[in-house]
Amino acid sequence: MTDHDVIAVEDCRPKFLAKTTMARKAADAAISATKNELIMMGRKHGRLVVLVDPKHTTMDCAACGARTKHALPHSERTYTCTAPSTPGDEGRRTPRG
Repeated sequence: MTDHDVIAVEDCRPKFLAKTTMARKAADAAISATKNELIMMGRKHGRLVVLVDPKHTTMDCAACGARTKHALPHSERTYTCTAPSTPGDEGRRTPRG
């Protein structure tokens, strides 16, 4: 927590993780408690904790916001941006999030 100024956490609501209502409620409670603890620790250490919308986080270019035209496989977390590059940019982008 003290090594970073800003911490981004996916604001996920995983409905697919549990099959029964009780298991889903337990998973929701655990994820909610973890997010709340991260936010409290961020406040304690004077850090900003941002909850990021999980939609398209691995498909959008972090620098220019361009979206990839194809779905990325789960093993791939970077892609080559197809948008025109900015000066000094090699074209390699990392996803937001």
